Amino acid sequence: MTVAPDTTVTRCTAILASDSLRISASDMPAVFRAADTASNTAQRNYLRLVRADVSLIVVSALSTAVAVSSRDGRVVTALIGAGCLLTGLILTGLIIRTGYDRRWFQTRAVAESSKTMAWRYMTGAEPYPSSLPEPEADERFCREIDAVLQERRAIGGFLGGSEGVGEQITEAMRKLRLAPLETRCAIYVRDRIQDQREWYSSKAEENSDRSDAWLYAVAASQLAGAGAAVALVRWPEIGFNAAGVLAVLAAALMAWLQLKQHQELASSYALAAHELGLVESRARHVQTEQALSDFVSDAENAISREHTMWVARRDVLG
Repeated sequence: MTVAPDTTVTRCTAILASDSLRISASDMPAVFRAADTASNTAQRNYLRLVRADVSLIVVSALSTAVAVSSRDGRVVTALIGAGCLLTGLILTGLIIRTGYDRRWFQTRAVAESSKTMAWRYMTGAEPYPSSLPEPEADERFCREIDAVLQERRAIGGFLGGSEGVGEQITEAMRKLRLAPLETRCAIYVRDRIQDQREWYSSKAEENSDRSDAWLYAVAASQLAGAGAAVALVRWPEIGFNAAGVLAVLAAALMAWLQLKQHQELASSYALAAHELGLVESRARHVQTEQALSDFVSDAENAISREHTMWVARRDVLG
């Protein structure tokens, strides 16, 4: 007998209220946790190096903008400027040598791929249907995780540490896979779709706000630079070329804005959140294993599209 959609929603709500199972990052495969940690670390190190490099360029411009009357003073400011640029050169070399940016993208790709596979496994979606015996499902899952790792062997050395020694198929994953269809669907909606939508929405708002803030900072620097240039013409005895410093600062801020891609990310995350919302609206009609498999596949494909676009933008930027 077909269950009415509104009855399904009520049952799912009751399931979530009574079921203590909640899937979090700690319940994901070891490869996800290791890749997620490696990606976050690489991102943090890369942005720190770039931030320091850009800051040194601004400091160098600041030191050389000061008009010093004494010879010793001019030597000191010149040495400071040269020292900043040479240190920045070293940092630029480190950015190239360490490859933190590439490591960031590649480990994130491994993390997201393994997370998608894990949710497909837990919900009994293709290519791990619930009708598949557990040994075969486990074998297929581990084989596909291994294929992802083999495709990106270059980052294998960064997936170690304590996160890399856990189980690839956790107890929570097995428990959810064996749960009734309604439970799998309800928990997938709550812990995957809704959690991802909330993340997308918050990141879209955060990136939109940051984009506006950085653009205002660029505009303020340009306006101040123009004012400083006029002031230098009017009062040449000032002895400080603030216009040049502010021009370099504006360029540095714009470069940082382009690196972070706040506006592009805000649009992408907002679109992904709405797309997932459209998929979520179909949850109430999931009544069969095939319907659940199709539902999960559509949601995972939507998430994968957003990540693929993110990687593509980063590759173009690089």
